[in-house]
Amino acid sequence: MDFPSGLNRRYASLAGSLLAGIWLWVAFDRPYVFPEHVPWNIYSNSPQSPSSDVFDFPPLTSPAIKNVCARTQWNASVVFTCDSPIGSFAEIRNSVLHCVRYTIAAGGSLVMPRIVLKEDYGGLLAGNTTGLDHLFDVDHFRNSLDLSCPQLRLYKSVSEIKDKERANGPLPLLPDALLSGKSEGSQGFSVDWRDALNIWLKKYLSEDTKDPVIISLGRTYLHYSIHSDDDNFAQHFGKILKIRSDARSLATTVLLKMSSTYSLPLNPSPSKKGFMGAYLSTAPDPDRLLKEDQNYARFETQSKLYLDYATHSNMSLIYVASNQGIDVPRLFVDAKAQEIDVTAKFDLLKGKDRDYLLEMTTLQREMVDLLVMMNAAHFVGVGYSSFSWNVALRRHGARKIEQLSEQGQQFNDGLSVIYGTTGGHSEFITSMWP
Repeated sequence: MDFPSGLNRRYASLAGSLLAGIWLWVAFDRPYVFPEHVPWNIYSNSPQSPSSDVFDFPPLTSPAIKNVCARTQWNASVVFTCDSPIGSFAEIRNSVLHCVRYTIAAGGSLVMPRIVLKEDYGGLLAGNTTGLDHLFDVDHFRNSLDLSCPQLRLYKSVSEIKDKERANGPLPLLPDALLSGKSEGSQGFSVDWRDALNIWLKKYLSEDTKDPVIISLGRTYLHYSIHSDDDNFAQHFGKILKIRSDARSLATTVLLKMSSTYSLPLNPSPSKKGFMGAYLSTAPDPDRLLKEDQNYARFETQSKLYLDYATHSNMSLIYVASNQGIDVPRLFVDAKAQEIDVTAKFDLLKGKDRDYLLEMTTLQREMVDLLVMMNAAHFVGVGYSSFSWNVALRRHGARKIEQLSEQGQQFNDGLSVIYGTTGGHSEFITSMWP
């Protein structure tokens, strides 16, 4: 076959392989560009899933959290609102947890947090807020706080605040602005922050006021050092949030289908006989990122690192998720050349389950992938991705993380590897709840 002048046969062959792989992906009904959103009613059609839910767990009863709450001086008239959690699922989850932790530190009350939408949903435009139930089981959240921190008063909405008509505020506050970085990570951080809050409040309130004050906390994504609390507190605190039941049900179905399709043991804990989870987090314009992240944000870099790891770990199956849909079939092509199977949630869910998944928002679909990745024998991601860190740290727990000496890795505990410039993005290790 004759090629146009200047076209290298090798690159033409590679291009042909890529196109063939994408054709196969589509032929087998694998959507790699998903609709932004399909309006839906969550009560209309439940997922066509088994009755078992391997990701369910009861409301949290934590002695460590109880002890902290019992030692705290409480003032229910100081009421916090948290209406600014925005970003990926991992970012929103961490922001909500930080908001609750700051409220406990202050000994105040809390209005049920709300979530900023990334896309149009249910008649609301992107940028508006919606309820916590968009992502989480609200009853579990409320019951866990009742059991583990009964002193904390939780309001459904601002309108329910006692004596709201006489309330001061809302006063906007960025929580990390009250203390210098020197206090972060110290065992007394929560007490120091409370003292700084009281000093800050005196600027706006008279000392003899008895009226409630509403404080609107700004984004708290990575602003609280989880290691200022003891390991038992840090290990369990994140369990006050539980992913909503429909996402858990779909993730359970994915595991069951993967088990039957690839003859894997169905084991809700990581198993070396299982699959490798891989999260592709690429940037359309990597040059806009921090210099140390630019190379790791490229698909070619991630594909090589992930497939090399799969080969080294004797993993013949990869479950993949991506922030860019087109990257999934690209990994399928690269992996096929190395005789490694790649699958994804849209491969494994069929019928009503698949339709239900398509009706979910991007944030809700992220939860399905995160739950499945939690059960992987191995997991790989990159350091500038909050999703990757959330999976890795939740698999690791609150145990002490050893410093790495291997170049090109930011985290490696034998279960998960985060690739990136060594020593980079330590903020996730210090401030992301497992």
